[in-house]
Amino acid sequence: MTEWTMTCYDGRTFALPTPLAWRLDYGLGDPCDGFWVKTLWTAGEEDRLADGVRMTVRHQGEVVFTGVVDECLCQWTHRGCTAEISGRGLQGLLLDNQAEAADYGLATLEEILRRYVTPFGIDLALPVSLPGAAGFSVSSGSSCWKVLYQFARYHGGVTPRFDRRGNLHLEPWQDGPPVVLDETAPVTRTALRETRYGVLSQVTVKDLSGWSSQTEVNQDFLDRGGCARRVICLPRKVGHQARRYQARFQLDRSAARMRQVELTLALPFAAWPGDLVQLTRAGWSRNGLYRVQECSVEMSERGIQTILVLGDPDAVL
Repeated sequence: MTEWTMTCYDGRTFALPTPLAWRLDYGLGDPCDGFWVKTLWTAGEEDRLADGVRMTVRHQGEVVFTGVVDECLCQWTHRGCTAEISGRGLQGLLLDNQAEAADYGLATLEEILRRYVTPFGIDLALPVSLPGAAGFSVSSGSSCWKVLYQFARYHGGVTPRFDRRGNLHLEPWQDGPPVVLDETAPVTRTALRETRYGVLSQVTVKDLSGWSSQTEVNQDFLDRGGCARRVICLPRKVGHQARRYQARFQLDRSAARMRQVELTLALPFAAWPGDLVQLTRAGWSRNGLYRVQECSVEMSERGIQTILVLGDPDAVL
C-alpha cells in the first residue's frame, strides 16, 4: 500500500485519499524522475490542491519518491469528482531555474553547490570531494542542472543523480550483488529494443575560432551503416578534459541506448536505476548481466507492476 502526502507552500501537509491509479518513473537524470496519481476528490476543495508544491510517497512506510508538484487536474463526471496530480523529482527544480553566465578561474564543488544547488533546498546525500575545474564557464541560458552536470561529469567523472528522498548523490557508483531474475521471477513481458535513432556515428568538437578541432567516431556504428554526425563549438578556453567528454563521452552515451531489454514484473519496486540485474531466463537469447537504466512502477486495474529498462552494465551513464 502506498501513502501520498502533499506539502503546501506554507508548510501544511495532508494525505491524499487512497489512489485509484498511480505511476512512479525513475531514471538516471535523463529523463527526470516523475510521478502521476489519480484519486477520488471532494468537489469544492480544489484550492487545497492548488496550494500543493511537494509530494512524498511511501510504500510500506519507506519513502519511495520525493518530488515537485507540476500540475493538478480536477474532473467532474456523473461518477463523481476525481483529481490527477503529476510532477517530477527534485531535479526538476534545477531544470526549471536558469543560471547567470559566469566564468571561473577555478570552480570548486563548494561554489557550484552554493550557487546552483543549495538555494533550492537540495542537500548532498553523502559528503564528497571533487577536484576543482580550471577555466570553468557557465554559458548564458544554461539551467542549474546543466551547470551541475557538466561540472560533476566532465570534470569530476561522476554522474549526479537523486535518491528517493530527494537528496543529491555525487559519489561514484557502488555496485552491490545483482538482482537475479530467473524462472521464478513473475515476469509477464520481455522485449528487446534495437534503436538506431539518436545513436551518434561521429562527433567533432571545434573552438569558436575554428583553428582547432577534435573528431571521435563510433566505428562499429559506422560499419553497420550508421550516419549521425554532430559538431560542437566550444570556447577556446575550455580545457582538454571537457573537450574529451564533449566528443567521446557523447558518442558512448548515445550508444548506451542502442540495445535495451525491457521487462515487466508483477510486483512493486523490483529494482532501482543503477542496480545490476542478472537475467537467467530459459529460452531467452539475451541472458546475462545488465544495469537498470529506467524503472517505472505503476498501479492500475491490472494491479501493481514494475517495468525495467536494462542496458549494458558498462555503458556510460
